[in-house]
Amino acid sequence: MASSCARSPRYKAYGPDTPDEHGYNEQLNEKLAVIAAQDDDDTEYRIGSEDLLEITLFDIEDRDGEPRVVTTRVSNTGFVTLPLVGKVTAEGFTPLQFEEHIRAKYTRFIREPQLSVFVQEYRSYEISVIGYVENPGVLHLQGRRTLLEALALAGGLNNEAGRTVRFRREVGDTVITDFIDLTKLAQEGDVRLNPVLLPNDVVHVPRAGVFYVEGLVNNAGAFPLLQDTTVTQAIATAGGPDVELARMGGTTLFRKRKDGEREAIPVDIAAIRKGTSDDFLVLEDDVIVVPLSHPKYWFDRALGLVRLGIGLRP
Repeated sequence: MASSCARSPRYKAYGPDTPDEHGYNEQLNEKLAVIAAQDDDDTEYRIGSEDLLEITLFDIEDRDGEPRVVTTRVSNTGFVTLPLVGKVTAEGFTPLQFEEHIRAKYTRFIREPQLSVFVQEYRSYEISVIGYVENPGVLHLQGRRTLLEALALAGGLNNEAGRTVRFRREVGDTVITDFIDLTKLAQEGDVRLNPVLLPNDVVHVPRAGVFYVEGLVNNAGAFPLLQDTTVTQAIATAGGPDVELARMGGTTLFRKRKDGEREAIPVDIAAIRKGTSDDFLVLEDDVIVVPLSHPKYWFDRALGLVRLGIGLRP
């Protein structure tokens, strides 16, 4: 029964021009942009090859008697060369960490050395933003950038985008994949969900899952699953039931099992409205069917209010 019912609805295509009528993704983009703007802690940036560093050595004077300023570019192997201490690893340190690192080197020559590190020019690097954003592609970045900034530079989520981002990073021979819930990030502002980007990172925004509402509703079709949605909310999204023809007591949800077949789950709308039954969440690819009330159908047909062969009010 479940299989035959699942094949019967004529699904309306959910294509690129389908509007996000409630503006969910537009609102999410705005919230994420605010979080991205607030996250301006440059101390987390890690020095990389090709960065240009300005290192001030207050205890070593130049010819004019001023503190010695060394401007040096980090080599492809991650090193810089400094007076007295020679070759020093710079790559991978934050500026503050690198200050401590070279301060320890100078204690061999200077008591309590005073110095500062400033990143004068950031290296450029590439990351990819793919999937359902307005302008997917390769981004050429400089300096410290975060995942949210990359999404903003790619134009933000489009109206088909899902709310979970797949984040991929190569670390040596290992590929690390993480899934970031953008809704949770927007609600909680947890910066741990907004990683600082490294060269060759890939940010993948998949398409939102869809659910289907068919039968005697005012706007049957496929709808993006952009946020937690209950059965009654799904029916409301489809314009609500045809109050004169729908038989709400026969509403059924068809859900895919692991074997690919669909299970028919009766939905007691009356009990949900009374609060005696849970209004459970819709899952991706669920099909909700609101059936025809046969007595109402034949009554309307007798009055010529239903078009033959369609079964819907014009």
